[in-house]
Amino acid sequence: MWLVTPAQTADVNSIYEIEQENFSTPWSKLSFYEELKHHYSHLWVARDVSTQEIIGFICFWIIWDEMHILNIAVRKILQGKGIGSLLISKALNYAGSKGVKRVKLEVRASNQRAISLYKKFGFKKVGRRYRYYLDTGEDAILMELELKNS
Repeated sequence: MWLVTPAQTADVNSIYEIEQENFSTPWSKLSFYEELKHHYSHLWVARDVSTQEIIGFICFWIIWDEMHILNIAVRKILQGKGIGSLLISKALNYAGSKGVKRVKLEVRASNQRAISLYKKFGFKKVGRRYRYYLDTGEDAILMELELKNS
């Protein structure tokens, strides 16, 4: 069983480990510390209830009536078990409670697993950012979700 809670400064090392495990050009530790400072930024972690180990995270911004999902990752060994879905679900529920009308994100064009996950929540492809990812020059797919209950 997993519990999603706002991240604390002490969680950044674990978040950074997960980030490095998942991305070829990971965010820096400083980036995660910075996200903890801003009122519009939300960095949440998923913990294993029995061990308290951080097993995933999501970072998103809420500005006015829009949410932008910036980063999400789950420990590789635990992917496919619903942790990413839990993180997204909690974030979307929170966004709806704050009056958010639209949720946006970018995802690598080759990341079909993530694209499928986002589609499961109702995200639609709305555009493309060409050569968005500096490490490979890969395009990003822009996805958007209209929240109905806001």
